[in-house]
Amino acid sequence: MAKRNKPKPPPPQSAKSEEVPPKLNEIDIQVNELGQIERNFDIDKINQFLNENVPDKKFTEDTES
Repeated sequence: MAKRNKPKPPPPQSAKSEEVPPKLNEIDIQVNELGQIERNFDIDKINQFLNENVPDKKFTEDTES
């Protein structure tokens, strides 16, 4: 019996095609071999950036209830 060729999934989109805010280029976050998060940026500055740029889901009205 002949094997059927499965269609290949589309290649993942390149991260370079997306526009990255310049503030994010300064942040370097890595996970070491022990699973610990290493960063070169103050966590308070990261939280301030997230507060300014990411809407909080807790404060949006949920009409499904």
